[in-house]
Amino acid sequence: MGRRIIEKLRKDSIGMGLLLGAITPAITFGFIYLIIYFVEYYTGKTNIVDIQKIILLSVIPNLFLLRYYLLKLKYDLTGRGIVALSFVIGIIFAIFEFV
Repeated sequence: MGRRIIEKLRKDSIGMGLLLGAITPAITFGFIYLIIYFVEYYTGKTNIVDIQKIILLSVIPNLFLLRYYLLKLKYDLTGRGIVALSFVIGIIFAIFEFV
């Protein structure tokens, strides 16, 4: 079963890049938000970190994913999808930060 998942991830398409570029930051956002939630719960402090900063931090794993797909696998289309979605997340960050 694990082999089938790996084979599906090794596909050069913009759709796969968009999917990976969306799932990775979403998981990272959830993980960071959960950690901050528990820190706030146990310390009693609130608003330790703004949502905008968590959104910005959640894009960092996309850089490593992009490097893997572009340099190791030479999948340009998948890399383009990851970059496109990273820009969309950056625009969302800018909207939340400056509006």
